[in-house]
Amino acid sequence: MITLIKKYEWANPRDKFGLPVWRLNKILAIIQIKMQNLTEDNRDFPVNWSVMHMYSTMQLAKLVALKRGLEPDLAALTCAFHDIYSLLKGKTEDHGIKAEPYIREIILEYNSEHRESLPEITAVEQEQIFVAVKNHSDKNKIDDDSYGKLLKDVDSIDSYLHGMTPGRKSGRIPRGNEVLKEFSIDHQIER
Repeated sequence: MITLIKKYEWANPRDKFGLPVWRLNKILAIIQIKMQNLTEDNRDFPVNWSVMHMYSTMQLAKLVALKRGLEPDLAALTCAFHDIYSLLKGKTEDHGIKAEPYIREIILEYNSEHRESLPEITAVEQEQIFVAVKNHSDKNKIDDDSYGKLLKDVDSIDSYLHGMTPGRKSGRIPRGNEVLKEFSIDHQIER
């Protein structure tokens, strides 16, 4: 396992054991500040559920990214942003499509004010995040984009692990089962 981790560039030279997720941690601090005054009024999901889902998808994304040879930091950043509109505005309708301005604002704040010596979130990475987030609700659509596929898969398995019952036509069941199979877990999600 150590050899796998060593292939990543370290954002914090003091930390030689762990994934390079310092950009993610800064982004999460910005999101936490933006959440301070949220209330439960007129929300589709409670704030606590939205936060729990954000954090658990990020953790699952890191594991799936390692398994698939993708960058865990970018995968986790994508998951941190995937429901940002729902988290900040409380509504789920078209939340992936409506997320981009909120993602842009947070990334701009990170890149211009908070990143210090950490790597910026590049324009290429931003576009990767925007596309994945915009398309993540359509679980039946097959993606050529590896981070978009990862986001849909992780969102599906995370919802199952939180006890949500997916509809047969949602596309979540086959995606969740694919992740379980990928990790050699002998379990089937059924409806």
